[in-house]
Amino acid sequence: MLTPARSGGRRRWALVAASMGVAGLIVATAVVALSPRDSATGDALTTVTSGAPSATAGVSTRSVSASSSVMLPGGRPESTLVGGQTDHLVFARLVAQALLAYDPSTDFTSRNQDLLDASAPAPYGDEARLAQDLAALTPSGPALDSMRRNRTTVTVDVTDIEVSVWAANRLAGIGASPGVYGIDVTGQQTITTNGGPATVVPMQLGITVACPPATTFCTLDGVLPAHLQDALGSK
Repeated sequence: MLTPARSGGRRRWALVAASMGVAGLIVATAVVALSPRDSATGDALTTVTSGAPSATAGVSTRSVSASSSVMLPGGRPESTLVGGQTDHLVFARLVAQALLAYDPSTDFTSRNQDLLDASAPAPYGDEARLAQDLAALTPSGPALDSMRRNRTTVTVDVTDIEVSVWAANRLAGIGASPGVYGIDVTGQQTITTNGGPATVVPMQLGITVACPPATTFCTLDGVLPAHLQDALGSK
């Protein structure tokens, strides 16, 4: 297991491979979140904006386009994230929607607990590290106060979800178990405050998951605020 390091308050990430006690059985990746949450922008909203478009293409890809108008986890008694998903791309879409769409009534504690309930078991993930990832994408303090005071609503349109070629090649190189994926998510968030004009911002996420046959159903390892190659390529 790699040791976390911090540098200048910026987020650094590393892929971690773990091996089981049986020779030749190599499994698991984990994303290690190594710094505090990034500063918010604008009205102190927690949004994920992309830089230049990623050159990464997908393998075994499926484009999924959906609106976040559905009720978020935390706003209903049972989450669809836990136990019901076996398709890695559908699961990643649900995770992205849960994280990136919210309004003044969203219960972020319950939302994050839903996501933690879907965390990948050892050796595929670490719930404490996932909690750090989620905290970095959760409005809090003045950001949360501002969002509620101004009645800010954020929706997300996921326009593309695909397995990262870069992550797939890296996982193949370390002999990761089938069912372990790194997934790039692309879309846009629409931010509306006090019923005023909407602001649209691009977003990208990198999501790492363990799904069948590695696990019985899809589970969440980590979430990065960029496509995986952009976030991890130099690590």
